[in-house]
Amino acid sequence: MKNVINYYYNLNPDKINHNRDYYYFYMDGELYYFFVYDSNISDIKAIFNLNVEMRKKGILINEIINNREGNIITYYNQIPYLLTKIVININKRITLAEIYYLSSKTIHYDASLMRSNWANLWANKIDYLEYHHEQNYQKYPILSECFDYFVGLSENAISYLNKAVFYQKPENTDIGVISHDRILIEDSIYCLYNPLNIIIDHKARDIGEYIKLSFFLDNYQIFDELDDYFKHNYFSLYGIHLLISRVLYPSFYFEVYDNVVSKRCSEAEVLKITSRIDEYEHYLADIFKYFKKFYPTLEEIEWIKKRGSSPHLPL
Repeated sequence: MKNVINYYYNLNPDKINHNRDYYYFYMDGELYYFFVYDSNISDIKAIFNLNVEMRKKGILINEIINNREGNIITYYNQIPYLLTKIVININKRITLAEIYYLSSKTIHYDASLMRSNWANLWANKIDYLEYHHEQNYQKYPILSECFDYFVGLSENAISYLNKAVFYQKPENTDIGVISHDRILIEDSIYCLYNPLNIIIDHKARDIGEYIKLSFFLDNYQIFDELDDYFKHNYFSLYGIHLLISRVLYPSFYFEVYDNVVSKRCSEAEVLKITSRIDEYEHYLADIFKYFKKFYPTLEEIEWIKKRGSSPHLPL
């Protein structure tokens, strides 16, 4: 791989390290990642152009490096690779302040990067998983035990979202901003500044994901962080309903489901979620209670309202 890096990028690192998913090396004190590009090739031009636009505007983002031929993708043994230069401390944890930093930046973008049709995306995901589960449920007894519960929670999220879109009117602030395809429990801020993870969506997307992950990371400062965030960030009633629907949708479970069936993790990983379902429902009640203080007309969900507050997160 050292010869590949040298030939295609005119870089000659002393040592190239290999992680499970990527190669990495240092040159002149700079950290580089070289990895297989496993997303849609047709998206790479729009992603690259956004990366260039963000850097021109001084927005912090890891840099995609073209190869010596001016190409974004480098093919080695017919496999597409991408080189990025890392410009952030990859060991820092994700915070709401980091999310706000990116979402507050104005940027021009390709419409192909917009990911705003949540209801259809979620419904299609559930349809696919239900079909897969019906064919394979005996292989995954731990996943199967809670599958219907999380499908039900997803349907609740879709229903809540559809009502919001139907009854609430978006305002000028309900626009597409720099967002992320995925924010996972184990992620550092590397995922926020990874150009391949950048999409355009409503600001409720990343905030909703952060609220969910805060529970599983035992982030007891979540409401203090939300207080600071909303001092500087206005949400319309439409936007708050989008945020609640995002919190309701159990993306964390479906991520584990995908990892289990693709053998990227043990089925026992799902126990970290299912063992805390009761506590999580109290957490959802806390989230509703928090936003209800500022948006009295926020539509509630009765079964969550009845759960009551968590003893661990006083508002």
